[in-house]
Amino acid sequence: MERKGGSMVAILVVVMVANCVSGQSIYACWGGCYNQCFLSSGGVQAERFPCYYLCLNSCVPRSAADYQYYCQIGCSLQLCIPASYDGAAMEECFGRCSNLCNV
Repeated sequence: MERKGGSMVAILVVVMVANCVSGQSIYACWGGCYNQCFLSSGGVQAERFPCYYLCLNSCVPRSAADYQYYCQIGCSLQLCIPASYDGAAMEECFGRCSNLCNV
């Protein structure tokens, strides 16, 4: 049974890394890459850092549209969460983020 579970984890990691290569989702790329680093390091923290660096290098957004998208996500998560109980304030905050990231 353990062998079957290990095979399933390996298949999952391969699928996630393939997602990274095809550029479908930056979060899928980071998640798959970091999981692979964690699994291959055997739990030793110092062995993970070079692998994490490679993940950052291979998963960083490359196009202007990617940067704008992640700017808007970051801005809205950081600035608009306090306004989440007031719909009008939240909409205004999202508008400010959109303007900020279009610069």
